[in-house]
Amino acid sequence: MIFYLKYFVIAYLLVVIQSNVFFKGVLKLFIVPDFVLVYIFWLTMENKENIAKYVGLFTGIFLDLLNPEKTFINTFSYFFSTLYIINIKNKFIGLNFTLKLLAIVLFSLIVSIPKTVYSFFLSNVSLNQSLSLIGFYVLYNAVIIYFIYYFTVFVLKRDEI
Repeated sequence: MIFYLKYFVIAYLLVVIQSNVFFKGVLKLFIVPDFVLVYIFWLTMENKENIAKYVGLFTGIFLDLLNPEKTFINTFSYFFSTLYIINIKNKFIGLNFTLKLLAIVLFSLIVSIPKTVYSFFLSNVSLNQSLSLIGFYVLYNAVIIYFIYYFTVFVLKRDEI
């Protein structure tokens, strides 16, 4: 149990960092990279698929409980994104750069679109602002996830993940 607890503590800390006032207040960033999605991707690439499923479910439920509307959008988006990452993991290693980038964009879209569509209908944000938010969110996640992948494969010189 303690072995699994460290992964949940890391996920909790990533949620805290992701929702920190530092990014939104001090740095004036309206979009914060999804560190939880990056963590789930890293767990999957480290062959810890079961832990990645539990972390995706845990963080989704945790974020939904913090949300005042209690919609469970985060739970569904993180869990299905985790399942998609696990499903494509073996194919991901053999893909070229463009297809890897497209797969990362799909990971990010699975998480961002339900939340953005839901907030679009609840608020009076324009469609252009919503699309630009999705675009920047996907761009941030693609850069960070590809950096993690590049670091683990090429810098650490691993042949198999």
